[in-house]
Amino acid sequence: MSLPSVLALKCVDVSKSYPVQKDLKAWRVLLGAPVRGESIRALDGISMEVPRGKILGVLGKNGAGKSTLLRVLGGVYEPTSGYVESYGQVAGLFELGGMGNPNLTGLEYATRYLRLTGAETHELGRLLEDILEFSELGDAFGQRIRTYSSGMRARLYFATATVLQHEIYLIDELLSVGDEHFQAKCWRRMRQRLLSGASGVLVTHDWAAILRLCEQTSLIDRGRFVFSGASDRAVVRYLDLKPIDLSVAEFSPENTGRYVARAGQDTEFVFQVNLLEDAPVDFSISIEVLRVGIGWEIVLLSDARAVGDVAGKYAVRVNVPQLPLVAGSYSVNVFLSSRKATPLEPSVAYDARTWTAGNGYSLVVEGSGSTAAVRLPFSVGDTRRGS
Repeated sequence: MSLPSVLALKCVDVSKSYPVQKDLKAWRVLLGAPVRGESIRALDGISMEVPRGKILGVLGKNGAGKSTLLRVLGGVYEPTSGYVESYGQVAGLFELGGMGNPNLTGLEYATRYLRLTGAETHELGRLLEDILEFSELGDAFGQRIRTYSSGMRARLYFATATVLQHEIYLIDELLSVGDEHFQAKCWRRMRQRLLSGASGVLVTHDWAAILRLCEQTSLIDRGRFVFSGASDRAVVRYLDLKPIDLSVAEFSPENTGRYVARAGQDTEFVFQVNLLEDAPVDFSISIEVLRVGIGWEIVLLSDARAVGDVAGKYAVRVNVPQLPLVAGSYSVNVFLSSRKATPLEPSVAYDARTWTAGNGYSLVVEGSGSTAAVRLPFSVGDTRRGS
């Protein structure tokens, strides 16, 4: 069967229930007989699609159903209803170590894992050396896992699960384990894997991790998705951030919130602004891009410029000659604030449209792609011949 070109993973109307029965008979479990009595529904009507080459975030508090969902996606649990389809090799970065036992040495565990995941025999030596180097276990690699600290286990399990490039990753809070040094190594490795075209799902309560890896995120609460959309908006809802009090100035609802431009061409952005009372108001703008595994990066940033001092409607025009951005999707962040009397004086925010507030404007740049962040015009002259 040919693989779909646009999807890596999907689940349709998935629910998962667990029986609760005080007088549960062991024979019913062993024989697979239906369990009578009450049940707890951990997942309720979950549907999701993971585009190929993307990481979908699932954000929720402890007990919301995140881990159950990931294990259903990974085939560890059978759904009570609904179904899951995956279109590629799946690596589950959860319950790591579950396929072994603590009496195995680190070397034995890694070897068993690699053989079970289909690693070629002639590649084992190289892969085991990579696991040893990444995990930094040294001589402990040949010792039994039961003698490891929790941090040593985390290094072994992560290094083993990610040594091979997989098509789909299912990640459960894994990037928050270990010390700061090891977390940085985890992020670098996952970024390499994802930039190589991998897809996956990240379930976590760490909203910062969501913003670093995911463009789209669903909020899960009591086993149901209560929101699905852009990650910045999901995080704002998750954190329950309060909006700015719009009493002095605001960006007009007339703004479309979506801009389209072409790389390398002169570009003008127009923003409608309402000054609600007489006050000196400044405007500033930044354009940011999401780098997988890193987070949001500023690629263009302006100084603050005066909008006006008298209440009324204004049109703010931002001209960018030969737009240096490469093709892709960006967040346009615009700010209205009080005017500073001195550079050190703090400004007061009047209004903002930014991904950190979940209401940023979007920019789509059309044109040829590039591995660079920006493409600056420059020329090269041969100085050997003189001017």
